[in-house]
Amino acid sequence: MKHKLFTGVLCVVLASVCYGITPILSNTALNGGLPAEFVTRVFGENAVSIMAAHDSRAMTNESVVGISMGIACLLSLINGLARGKSVRVSGKQAWQLALLGGGALLATLLLITYSYLRIPAGLTIVLNFTYPVFVVIAMTLFFKERLRPMTLLPLAVAIAGIVLISHASIGGSLDLIGVLIAIVSGIAYAVYFLAGRNSAYAGLDTSVSNLYITGSACILGMIIAIAFNRFSVPSDWFMWLILFFEALLGYTIGLQLLLKGIRLLGSTTASALNTLEPAFASITSMIVFGEPMWLTKGIGVVLVLTAAVVSILTLKKPENPVELSE
Repeated sequence: MKHKLFTGVLCVVLASVCYGITPILSNTALNGGLPAEFVTRVFGENAVSIMAAHDSRAMTNESVVGISMGIACLLSLINGLARGKSVRVSGKQAWQLALLGGGALLATLLLITYSYLRIPAGLTIVLNFTYPVFVVIAMTLFFKERLRPMTLLPLAVAIAGIVLISHASIGGSLDLIGVLIAIVSGIAYAVYFLAGRNSAYAGLDTSVSNLYITGSACILGMIIAIAFNRFSVPSDWFMWLILFFEALLGYTIGLQLLLKGIRLLGSTTASALNTLEPAFASITSMIVFGEPMWLTKGIGVVLVLTAAVVSILTLKKPENPVELSE
C-alpha cells in the first residue's frame, strides 16, 4: 500500500513537472528561441546561434498551438495503436470531440499563449488554475449541484487572489489585460473539463479521445492561422524540437503519468496534488526568463492555488484508489 501511494504521488509530481516545463517551450517557440543570457549560462556561448531567441524565428500563437497539437495527435495515434485500441467513435462522439473537446482546448491554449505575451508564463498558468472554481460554479448553475458554503468559499478566495494579482497590474508591474486573458483561459478550460466529464465521449479510452481532440484542435488552429494570415512553420530543427517536446511532455508523457497517478491515488487526491503544476511553471519561468516574484503577487498566487485545491475537494467525493491492472 505504501509502495502504491509513493508511486502515485511520484507520478503526479512528475506529471506536474512535465506540465510546468511546457510553458517554457511554448514561450520559446513564440519568441524564436531561449533568452541569450540563459543559453550562455547553461549551454555556453557556442550554443547562442542555435538556441538564442531571434525575431526571424518567432512563430505566431496559432501556429505554435496548431502544430504542437498536430504532433500530439500523431503521438496519440501511435500510442493507441501500440496498445491495440480501436479508434472508431460514433457520430455523436465525433462532433462533440471536435467542438467541445478540440474547440475548447484550442481556445484554452490560444488564450494562454496570448497571455504569455503580456504577463509571465508562470503567473499565466496560476490564473488558468482558476478553472476548478468555474467548474464548481457551472456544476451548481447547470448540473443542479446543491449550493453549499464550501462552493462559495473557493470563489471568494480566488477573487481575493485575483484582486491582489490585479493590484500589481494596476500598479504598473503587470499587464492587466494579460491577467484577464489568463482568467478567461481558465473559463475555457472549465468548459473542456466539463465536456470530458459529461459528454458522449466521457467513457472513451484517453488515447482515443486525445487523438480526436488534439487532431480537431490542430485543424481548427491551422484554419484560424491561415484565415488571418498568421500561419508560420518552424524555421530550423531546434524550433521543431521545441514543439515536439511540448507535445511529448504536455500531451503524452505528462498525461499518462497523471492518469496513472489518478488510478493509484484517486482523482481527488491526484487533482489536488496536480496544483503543483503552476508552482513548477513559476519556478521554471523564473529560472529561464528571470521572471520576478513580488510579495503581493506571491500572496495572490497562493490564494488562487488554495481556491483550486478547495474547489477540487468540493467537486469530487471521497473515493478509494483504483487498483492498476497489468
